Amino acid sequence: MTADGARISRFGEYRGYSSPEFDGWRRFSQHVTVRDGTRIAIDYYRPTRAGELHPDPLPLVWSFNRYQRSNLTGGELYTTFHQHPPLLNVMQHGYVLGNADVRGSGASFGSKHGWFPPEEAEDACDLTEWFAAQPWCNGRIGMARRSYLGITQYFNASQSPPDLACIFPGVAFIDEYDFIYPGGIFLDWPVYCWAGAVEAADRSAALPPDWRDIVARNASGHADPVPYVPIEYGGAAPAGGDPAGPVVPVDEDHDGRLLAEATAAHRASMNGHAVGAALPFRDSIDAHSGARYHEQRSLYPRLPEIARSGVPAYHLGGWFDGFTRDTMLWFRNYPNRQKLVMGPWFHGGLAGLDMPAEYLRWFDHWLKGVDNGVLEEPALHYWTLNAPAGEEWRATDTWPLPGERRTAFHFRAGPSGSVASVNDGLLAEDAPEADGTDVYRVDYSASSGIDNRWTWTAGGGTVTEVPKPLGVFPYPDMRENDARGLTYTTAALDRALEVTGHPVVHLWVSSSAEDGDFFVYLEDIEPDGRSVYVTEGQLRASHRRLAEAPYDRMGLPYHRSHAEDLMPLVPGEPVELCFDLQPTSVVFREGHRIRVTVTCADKDTFATPVLDPAPEVSVLRGPTRPSHIVLPVIPQSPA
Repeated sequence: MTADGARISRFGEYRGYSSPEFDGWRRFSQHVTVRDGTRIAIDYYRPTRAGELHPDPLPLVWSFNRYQRSNLTGGELYTTFHQHPPLLNVMQHGYVLGNADVRGSGASFGSKHGWFPPEEAEDACDLTEWFAAQPWCNGRIGMARRSYLGITQYFNASQSPPDLACIFPGVAFIDEYDFIYPGGIFLDWPVYCWAGAVEAADRSAALPPDWRDIVARNASGHADPVPYVPIEYGGAAPAGGDPAGPVVPVDEDHDGRLLAEATAAHRASMNGHAVGAALPFRDSIDAHSGARYHEQRSLYPRLPEIARSGVPAYHLGGWFDGFTRDTMLWFRNYPNRQKLVMGPWFHGGLAGLDMPAEYLRWFDHWLKGVDNGVLEEPALHYWTLNAPAGEEWRATDTWPLPGERRTAFHFRAGPSGSVASVNDGLLAEDAPEADGTDVYRVDYSASSGIDNRWTWTAGGGTVTEVPKPLGVFPYPDMRENDARGLTYTTAALDRALEVTGHPVVHLWVSSSAEDGDFFVYLEDIEPDGRSVYVTEGQLRASHRRLAEAPYDRMGLPYHRSHAEDLMPLVPGEPVELCFDLQPTSVVFREGHRIRVTVTCADKDTFATPVLDPAPEVSVLRGPTRPSHIVLPVIPQSPA
């Protein structure tokens, strides 16, 4: 208990149930041989008190790391505590921490073909059971961290390791194809940046002559979070924001020979960008493995295995992440006990959340049996952007929200007088009485900017500091992009309007070309005219065929995107494109406007074929072909 005897366990606050009994740690590192003979490099950190190791077995929380478990940066050892400081608080409360290099990376042996090969899931299972069998571990195992390190947790759960008691995965996909080919359009630049960064890191920089001294003086440390400042995302850092090395050898590798052998083996890995670019359909066959690559590397086919494991999960996501939809799909599809927090974050954000508190509430319950009520509160906590101060965090057990009102906002003729776009159309709940057409010559210079949800998810961004306040993401003023497309804008709102859930757009188009990419942005227009990005969706027209999803997509449109599903456009013939935007929770304030912008390219992010001359596209509106967007409006209680 705390000094005043209080015991508090609620979302974002935890005290009185456990205490930070340990004031330091000692680091150990070695290779562990997995079932196929590959040697995997691991670190583990045992807590100390006054320099002495705790003598009794403790539960363990570990991460399976694509971005180097340990490396040398600025003449010092860069550890799991630098990568993710909240874990230091977890260790202080009586946990051993583990961190392992996935095969083909860091100091682990082996090579990789793309990302998430099936062997990696088996490796995670083997390491879980190795950790559980050690004398300093009590056999209760959890996992933590995000992105690649979150996805590996779901893969591990699908293997049903007997001692995996819970996971805490953040910002992770459920459907790999929908990330690398959202709407059937290759996510070219972000995937290129990510693949190049990890390929360079896997080859590792040369060890400095004094590396042994550096490792020796960092064999232990104090449990003080101040020195463990994470490297900011962007800049010269690879995906995940961590430095690129040199990698630290394991303790048994006294002369660096084993690291050199492992690094040589990494050269057989195949670049993830090259692999993905060659497989444009969800059912594309990978020549290397003979398998449907995107299905093999996705998690929805493993849902039955995850159900058999019984492993509970605490998912974490962000409204500006590349896996936002996937996070909500996890909440709808995860078959075991679960919780979810969705914040106003990009891929690496946590501002406004006491992450150590949520870690400890979850791990204390599942790994120590502490009855702290973590499962007795609503399963989902989410942040609503632009909500009144103090009312941003909301809670629910149901998603989509049971009170949502699916409201159609129709494209209409303008002008709105709010933007200098190609057409400056109107957006309104009232359906137009007459048909109309907005003609658009495709502008391939349209862009949502270099720093967006996709580049920040895959490590291709350039901003080195997250802007404040909460909820502000480093998108540019979208007016520049608006000017390169077709816009549809409401009148100034006479009252605030909340949109929480999954917007869906119905776009009636024709084109002079046989295909085309369509990007739709939802934006919040401030009274001074600034256009603030809210969310987006995209679809290649030839992928428009709808199908039944192989998992629960909450009734959202699903494009199977098999090779046989391809539907080229007939020039001049209208078709309907129906697709969802990434989910959001936002209040459009009184006096603001809502805007939908349509472009046919996002040049700094996606691989859209450039045709010369540029095609002429028509967006049709009216009672015959009603282009519109359906927003999940949340009715407000009377004041």
